[in-house]
Amino acid sequence: MKITVLVENSTRIDNYLLAEPALSLLIEADGRKILFDTGYSDIFLRNAKNLNIDLNNITDIVLSHGHDDHTGGLRYFSPETHNITFTAHPNIFDTKVDQNGISYGCPVTKNYIEENFILNLTAEPYYLSSNLLFLGEIEKISSDDIDDSALVYVMQDKLFIITGCSHSGIKNIINQAKKVTGIHKVYGILGGLHLIGADEKDLNELGNFFNSEQIEYIAPCHCCDLKSKIILSQKNTIREICTGDIIEIV
Repeated sequence: MKITVLVENSTRIDNYLLAEPALSLLIEADGRKILFDTGYSDIFLRNAKNLNIDLNNITDIVLSHGHDDHTGGLRYFSPETHNITFTAHPNIFDTKVDQNGISYGCPVTKNYIEENFILNLTAEPYYLSSNLLFLGEIEKISSDDIDDSALVYVMQDKLFIITGCSHSGIKNIINQAKKVTGIHKVYGILGGLHLIGADEKDLNELGNFFNSEQIEYIAPCHCCDLKSKIILSQKNTIREICTGDIIEIV
């Protein structure tokens, strides 16, 4: 599996790419080319062009959840064909408004997606290919952010999990991945972990959990602040991920 980071919060010196507080990944595996989230704006398209990546030949779009920092780029993406499968939770288009009345939900409608893509809304686990799994609705105690999901790459006897923001809880996501696949070894996690402003006690517990699970590849992105990365790194090896990075998982 090859992952190209099209959008992340930061970028590296001398790569001349753009960054924003959002996430977009291009995932290539099993003959599929999957655009996982689209960031806030058209930056994912501009970065793809600078990286000589043609997004017109992707096979799938998968959305982790309906927040605008993961779906905003859909406003700018008009593929040349209508053969791209669009996979997300059925509640992806739900209205989301903050306490100030500002909308932060998906900026495009279900009708727009149906007109431009092959719509596949599912709360059930769904295999995009033999080894790429969309987890569907994550089992959790709270009903908040019901549309939050994740992708799992099945590597024979271990799993690599790709998240957007982990609003449903990274432990819940891991448990769901194990339950659906029947595989209990997690090799890696890459993506947002929803840890900005997290309590130090909770961060230490999560660090201990990752350590007990012996997760070898941990790459907190997007919605993780410096404090969370420092605390997690006290018990685990943490990898820095930036816009333009290419990750090969074999």
